[in-house]
Amino acid sequence: MSANTIVVICLVVAGIIVTAIAWYSYTKTKDSVDFIVAGRNMPWWLIAGSLLASSTSGATFFGMVSNYYREGFHTHWVILGIAASWVVICFLIGPRLRRFGGYTIPEYLSKRFNSPLLRPTFAIITIAWMVILMSTVVVQGGLIFLAMWGWPYQLSVSIMLVILCVYTIAGGQTSVIYTDFAQLVIFIVAAIILVPITVNAAGGWNHVSATVEAVQPGYFSPTGGVMTAVSAAALFFVWLLGYLGHPGLLTRFYTARNEREIYKTGIALSLVYLPFLGSIGFVGASLRVMYPEAEDTEILWIQFAVEHAPAIIVGLLVAALVAAVMSTANTWLLTAASSVTHDVARRFRKTDFTDRQLMTWTRWTIAFVALACLPLALARPTYIIEMMTIAYSIAGASGGIVIIMSLYWRRMTKAAAWTGLLVGAGTAIIGRLISVLVELPDWFDPILPTLVVTTIAVIAVSFLTSNDDSDAGFEAIVDHAPRSNSPRT
Repeated sequence: MSANTIVVICLVVAGIIVTAIAWYSYTKTKDSVDFIVAGRNMPWWLIAGSLLASSTSGATFFGMVSNYYREGFHTHWVILGIAASWVVICFLIGPRLRRFGGYTIPEYLSKRFNSPLLRPTFAIITIAWMVILMSTVVVQGGLIFLAMWGWPYQLSVSIMLVILCVYTIAGGQTSVIYTDFAQLVIFIVAAIILVPITVNAAGGWNHVSATVEAVQPGYFSPTGGVMTAVSAAALFFVWLLGYLGHPGLLTRFYTARNEREIYKTGIALSLVYLPFLGSIGFVGASLRVMYPEAEDTEILWIQFAVEHAPAIIVGLLVAALVAAVMSTANTWLLTAASSVTHDVARRFRKTDFTDRQLMTWTRWTIAFVALACLPLALARPTYIIEMMTIAYSIAGASGGIVIIMSLYWRRMTKAAAWTGLLVGAGTAIIGRLISVLVELPDWFDPILPTLVVTTIAVIAVSFLTSNDDSDAGFEAIVDHAPRSNSPRT
């Protein structure tokens, strides 16, 4: 049996498993509660698996490996920022959001500050930066077919987009969570097998570390030998606050059976995330030794696997890559589409949706949001991690700060929420544009002043404006909301 046949068989088997789960989920999806928040009946291990699958994704195989290859171990600051965000999300944010019991983050903010217009505004800003994130996922899918079979990149991207649309439309959130867990298992097995194979093929870790350090002194230092402590801090906070402001991750807690399941999720993520993602640095350094003059560093690991690994391992890797891409894309597509229908369309529609209309509109919106990602995915303007950093800069400044402060600071007012949203998004976008158009000092990253300015603006406006009925919103949603264990509450 040829190696190519074995790879195809692995893909087909993984596809059958995922399709079966999606079909099962489709048959169990009866209403919008099932479609958007999985009936609010998910256990901790499924939520943890889904979150881990969504946050690792193909960006780990392509983007993270490439970043380690090019820039060194300062990429650890991305992983540390995400790991810190899991602690905050699972122990400080998730339980309170579950207690609220809504559908989306814009809905929560609207009720917290009694500001109906805040809901569609936050949703529109969120959807804008999520399109950037989703385009990186489509890029990852295109790279898989390009690297494995040499298909034209534009064709590969288009095929992956169609697959993602059909898959997400089928089963909604229930399908997303169950298939994410199945895909994570494939993903972890492939990584556990392939990481030591990669290091050994490069001559062992002692040889790798000595060779790379000679070429790029400081490669293994906290700053990778190429960045300052300020830049490292900026990278950490971009990903920390970016995840805090990511509705695609936060809304997963609306699916939990109760708050206890969220605390268990946090413990599981804390034990698994850092060891698993930290091992990717060894891969990047090893590939640096084997392919010192590589042009496209984002497809190196799959290129290595094809050249050095047994066919069954290559098949497992490709299946894991496709699974990782799908697990991330379906989450973000569903979140963006749900926000369009639930937070934007409902706000401007004269009559409310019926439950069936809400599901139909959400499914159509999934297709439209996916198409919005296509131009950026086809253009592939820069590296995957750089595109994601831009998106998370906007997410952290506009959403992360506002969400965490709204949950824990009673004095925060409606005007302050609007200020944080608009100032955060505006300064993050302006800062990134300046960094592209103007050569800034190596020690300076515009995200740090953006975060500081946004935080100061929220605090200042809160003290300068009336608390109006925001205090009542805090009481109703956070302090005294029932801690119901009823799944559909």
